[in-house]
Amino acid sequence: MKQHPHLVRHIVLLAAGIGLAGCSNWSYSPPMRGNPNTYGWNLSSAQKAAPPNPTDFGQALTADYAQLASNLANQDHDWADSDYFSRKSLAAASGKAVPPENNANWLVPLEVPYKYRSDLATSRTRLVKALDSGAEQRAPAVAARAQVSYDCWVERMEDDWRSAINGPCHKAFLDAMQQLEGPPPAAQPPAAAQPGPAAALREYRVYFDFNKSTLMPEAQQIVRRVADAAKSNPNLRIALIGKADRSGPDAYNLKLSQRRADAVANALVKDGVAKNRMELRWVGERQPPVPTANGVREPRNRVVEIHLQ
Repeated sequence: MKQHPHLVRHIVLLAAGIGLAGCSNWSYSPPMRGNPNTYGWNLSSAQKAAPPNPTDFGQALTADYAQLASNLANQDHDWADSDYFSRKSLAAASGKAVPPENNANWLVPLEVPYKYRSDLATSRTRLVKALDSGAEQRAPAVAARAQVSYDCWVERMEDDWRSAINGPCHKAFLDAMQQLEGPPPAAQPPAAAQPGPAAALREYRVYFDFNKSTLMPEAQQIVRRVADAAKSNPNLRIALIGKADRSGPDAYNLKLSQRRADAVANALVKDGVAKNRMELRWVGERQPPVPTANGVREPRNRVVEIHLQ
């Protein structure tokens, strides 16, 4: 969550009792985690507290969080999150318990349809299980790298999920977890599938880049699934509702949402669905799936909702 350092923000301290909940009770508007006005002081303190050669889990957390905070400040100019992770580094240096992040406190998009929050929650459960099973004592450096890489993955998913989902933080987390857990057990042959009708989804969502109306590769896959469902049921009708976030003027966003609805409709026609089977609407920023203040760039509001009727 990038913020310019001249903006006045409230300092938000790390809650000592972050729970294990993953995708429940999450907020559309999580509070600011760090203070961009104090990041320089806290980052400098964390760097000074970080030992060059950590010997236990707390020292390794101190060093790794200080490095993450430094990267966020110097490479991404993300001073608020740099300040936040500097605080986690200093908390570890003082001997406090510093748990891994709870994704409910971050704006991670696309739980539907990709279950990104569920993936983060499952991964956090794996991490906590490994830490509670003695990884902190058995392999402190690897355990610290797993936790800080996980936190980095969560932070990156909020800022840029497209690069983060298979990005360096995620890969570093998986590598560290493999070292902590050992090689996975040999795969068992799958059980024979039981025949039966598959339940068709009745609602899909196609997401767009900021200020764009072109379909991304994952959106094209969703459109193809909708087209297959429509071709398998000639009585099916399709309702498309184009939407936009609140980062631009209302009139502009209305036209942008129309272009998005048209883009999905044209892709369905290309995949063999007659245009007269579709009902198109566009509402701009007026019916956002995620309520936000005016001017907020919210990825989940840049969408065309598809309803099969």
